[in-house]
Amino acid sequence: MAVRQTRNQSGGAKLTQNARASFPVIAPATMLAIGIVALLGLVAGGFLLSSRIDKLVTELAFAKREVESTNERLMSLQREVSQIRQDQSSATAMIARLDNRLSATTQPTSPQNNALQITAVEAKSIREFLMKIDAFKPMVEAGHKVGDTIPEDRLLDFSAVLTQEVPKLKNTNYTIDQNGSIIIVSENRIVAILDFLNVAR
Repeated sequence: MAVRQTRNQSGGAKLTQNARASFPVIAPATMLAIGIVALLGLVAGGFLLSSRIDKLVTELAFAKREVESTNERLMSLQREVSQIRQDQSSATAMIARLDNRLSATTQPTSPQNNALQITAVEAKSIREFLMKIDAFKPMVEAGHKVGDTIPEDRLLDFSAVLTQEVPKLKNTNYTIDQNGSIIIVSENRIVAILDFLNVAR
């Protein structure tokens, strides 16, 4: 019985030695080399990652500059559109002023110091009506002013048709001077002069 144990122990010792011999032993130099290679791999990976990050940062900065440039172009276009609109408005206003000046020079007006204020439209109606009835024969000399008196034998009555169109002519008379101006008279005194030359009396 003791011999078997001895043999078993001896066999067990041999088995243990055989098991140890089946696994290769790594030398310290090899371990160091593996460590260096691993470290170099980590360094290379870190370098590649850093390069990729730098590239992304560069691309982001470029995209940001592009956006800023686009915004600047949009703002510039908006300013140009605004300027065009302002110029358009100024041109429209200028045309309107020119139209008003043209109308003022071509349409009869009532002088500012007339006692009886006649609008341009009313003055035009008066002139057109008198021309239609051929009532523009000069009856007094030129040069009269508002407030002057006119003899009754030089005065004519306005037509009832015209006074209906221009009610303020009721109870007034008129005469024509040598310049073709219409002189409106009330109680023998001149209350308005329509000279059609845009010259205030």
